[in-house]
Amino acid sequence: MHSIRRFHALGHQNPNLWTSIRRLSSAGSSLEQKVESLLDSLSLKSGGTLVQNCGDSEVGRIVIQLANERKLRTISIIEDKPGNPETIEELKALGGDIIVPESYTKTWYMKRLVSELSPAAGLNFIDGYQATAVCKAVADGGTFLTYGKKLPKYVEYEGAVRKPVEWSVFLKEKKLKVLNL
Repeated sequence: MHSIRRFHALGHQNPNLWTSIRRLSSAGSSLEQKVESLLDSLSLKSGGTLVQNCGDSEVGRIVIQLANERKLRTISIIEDKPGNPETIEELKALGGDIIVPESYTKTWYMKRLVSELSPAAGLNFIDGYQATAVCKAVADGGTFLTYGKKLPKYVEYEGAVRKPVEWSVFLKEKKLKVLNL
């Protein structure tokens, strides 16, 4: 595997993301081994799809590379910021299949995309809306893995007539298996 030895900050530092990455990369074994262990816990078969947030972080890049080696399709959500076209091209060069900015996840295009690909798993590495976007994208009955992050109290629906739903109710409705590491 092509090992990632540096982190591309790309002009933006999110303290919540840094905390997650530090926790994931501490305690002895390499970051690649820990991400590989996370992917193993999902038991995805070749040809399956997973969705993740923080796709442009060091962890996200490793997820993309390992998923590509395992012949898994990835949908990676990145934060809206200047320089996204370049970031998207970098992630595609690493083997990323679909890379979308956070704003895209609030559109009907994203809903159509996930209905076509049916991601069986979602990886959450950050607090906030991106956690909700990942969970909404996971197919009913799939697995949602969150790494040391507190989930929002409510699932919001942008511009919809539907009222916010409590997170626990949302998880039960989708019949998701939740792993909180």
